[in-house]
Amino acid sequence: MRHILILALVCSPALASASQSAELQQQIRTADTQLFQYAFQDCNPDKAAAMTTEDMEFFHDKDGKSASNREDFRQSLIRFCEGARQNGVALRRELVDASLQVYPIQDDRALEMGEHRFHETGSDGVERWVGQGRFVQVWRRMDGAWKLERVVSYDHGAADPQGR
Repeated sequence: MRHILILALVCSPALASASQSAELQQQIRTADTQLFQYAFQDCNPDKAAAMTTEDMEFFHDKDGKSASNREDFRQSLIRFCEGARQNGVALRRELVDASLQVYPIQDDRALEMGEHRFHETGSDGVERWVGQGRFVQVWRRMDGAWKLERVVSYDHGAADPQGR
């Protein structure tokens, strides 16, 4: 009986940590999904920008530093959505679930890494996988909500069904 009690005391922090990690991963997955719903599917720059910190920064391998703050990010989404409208396409970003990694960072932050795919639906109504990339994002919990603070989006390329 004594050995079981010692084992329970030793293992309980690990079990709690695993539970907290699963909870954190779900919270970040939910915030990520909501942000990209606003940014891509809904093309609602105001709602997407509201999910970022005032001092958010966005780095993109093709565009360089594309946002230095929330307003820059909002303006870039306005241009992005306008371009999609002019080209007659609807956009969707897909998080590759198996690639998602989330790690806690002290001070109510979390590091999210993964891969994403980009889809376009043209006037014919057919959705096409058109690109993919990888990302690293830092989220910050503020007033109980996760806000995107830093983004590095890289390794963008054409859709590659044979690759990743």
